[in-house]
Amino acid sequence: MVLVVPSVDMTTDAAQKELIGKLVGGTVKIEELTSLGKKKLAYPIRKQGEATYVVATLSGNVKSADLDSKAKLMDDVLRILLTAKE
Repeated sequence: MVLVVPSVDMTTDAAQKELIGKLVGGTVKIEELTSLGKKKLAYPIRKQGEATYVVATLSGNVKSADLDSKAKLMDDVLRILLTAKE
């Protein structure tokens, strides 16, 4: 799950794929993308009161340390949550 700054337009599939592609790199396959829309946050993150939620199902070798470091460098990404499916 990725929380995106609300000023970034995440309504199209192309915009979602582009953002997730930048975040995970080229070696990981994006199987499914779902936008949950803009939602109010429980507390402000980087002075933002709301965020666009994007859920991505990925397959391949995903390293959480790489995702964390890339997410911190991207201005459009507020937070990420990575869970493993078994």
